[in-house]
Amino acid sequence: MAGQPFQLVMRSGPTPGKVYELKQDEIFIGRDIGNGVVINDPEVSRRHSRLVLQAGSYIIEDNGSTNGTFVNGQRLVGPHVLRHGEVIMLGEKVALVYEAMQFDPNATIASGAGVPAQPSGRETYRVPMSPATEPSPSAQAYQPEYVGQVPMGPAEPYAPEVAYEPPVEEKPRSRIWLYIGIGCVVVLLCVCVVGAFAFDALNLYCEEPFLSITEALGFVCP
Repeated sequence: MAGQPFQLVMRSGPTPGKVYELKQDEIFIGRDIGNGVVINDPEVSRRHSRLVLQAGSYIIEDNGSTNGTFVNGQRLVGPHVLRHGEVIMLGEKVALVYEAMQFDPNATIASGAGVPAQPSGRETYRVPMSPATEPSPSAQAYQPEYVGQVPMGPAEPYAPEVAYEPPVEEKPRSRIWLYIGIGCVVVLLCVCVVGAFAFDALNLYCEEPFLSITEALGFVCP
């Protein structure tokens, strides 16, 4: 169980303003009702993303979703350590703000997580003392060690995903019009041959109106 309160606040989506408290070490986000964070939106996959609690903060990773998981506009290609105020996008419409409720703006992560705060710009400098006035090691202030705590590093840079475009295959040219033309020529030749045989068999060249043409050509009708 989480030792420090974290939550997600929906900025845009089906229920803007809704708060999701993060209390488990592993939480799935998705459309399925069995997830720890259920978001009923068509752009959200059944198990869209996964949150894992490590070193006092949650790590988010995409769970093979269709529309992708984004943090501050960058699509996740691997695990990402969340920081207070970062915006998580599920697809293009659902936006969630990650909040650590005990957040200290001068610290790298939420206060109480065991990570020393960053300098505030008003540092005090220690004046060197002479050996006579230098306090003994036992009198010096004890500086606690932060064991097992990993300071938050800068957000991991992610290269934008390049959409893969498959090569366009050139379709073979259709020869249907060539086949149609050849077929028309064959049919026309058959009609001409059959017509010629019928014309001769019926002696149509000796009938009007072909008789005058036959006599002009010098043919004698039987």
